[in-house]
Amino acid sequence: MVLRYTYPVLLCILILMQGRWGYAVKDEIFRENETKISHHIKSAEVGLFTMDELLNFHVGQKLPIFFPIRNLSLYPPFFLPPKYQNIIPFIKPAAMFNLFKVPPSSPKGKAFLGTLYSCDSINGETTKICATSLDSMLGFVKKAFGPDVDFKFITTTHPTLTTPVFQNYTVLEPPVEIVSVKKVPCHPFPYFYAIYFCHTDLNYETRAFKLRLVGDGSGDEVEAVIVCHLDSKNLSSDHLVFRMLGVEKGSSYCHVFRQGDILWIQQQTSGGGVAAV
Repeated sequence: MVLRYTYPVLLCILILMQGRWGYAVKDEIFRENETKISHHIKSAEVGLFTMDELLNFHVGQKLPIFFPIRNLSLYPPFFLPPKYQNIIPFIKPAAMFNLFKVPPSSPKGKAFLGTLYSCDSINGETTKICATSLDSMLGFVKKAFGPDVDFKFITTTHPTLTTPVFQNYTVLEPPVEIVSVKKVPCHPFPYFYAIYFCHTDLNYETRAFKLRLVGDGSGDEVEAVIVCHLDSKNLSSDHLVFRMLGVEKGSSYCHVFRQGDILWIQQQTSGGGVAAV
């Protein structure tokens, strides 16, 4: 483990996260820490690759990657029970801050307020949702896939990895593409209970892969889900993706799904609903 990489790697992962903050804030963070990022870490270390790099991964190849462990105090695994959702509505957070004694001005409080801001900004959109319950998530996913389509979710798994370490991982198998015309990614947002930001892949401009790895130092096996965006034209021109990968706006790029990120994929079977995972 190389400890001097830990802060820049975490910072880079933070900036690359989709959702919580707008690009202006992300770019400001980047500008303040540009030297730390560009001088200390490489794109692979935060799970960022070009399409060509990913497709050329081979058995035995070494990849230095940092897999963060999900902080359950920021990203709880459970939704708020339905009987409480009317008592403490999502749009009125003051009661939650008082109940859990979290000052809104604290780092955790600011993260939670950031979630409220992000979710309020997409309120009413048909292609995005902040799911505050399993029913709302499944309803959104089913609508995205359409009738008579079974679906399931996949996620990055590392069941024995309990401590976030930066180490080399060895590729166990070449990347395997996940066949699904439509996909719905869902990312956890920090809040008092589980909140997932889900969005549809309207133009089918993504590809997804699974990649099996084993940690050289710890021996932990990881099955990573990697999503590739075929067109980056919607990113700001000075986004970190372009700086780290050395590609131009509009190019494809791939990133590893972190622990807790969910990718819903379709199965072309009759009946419609959630298939076995």
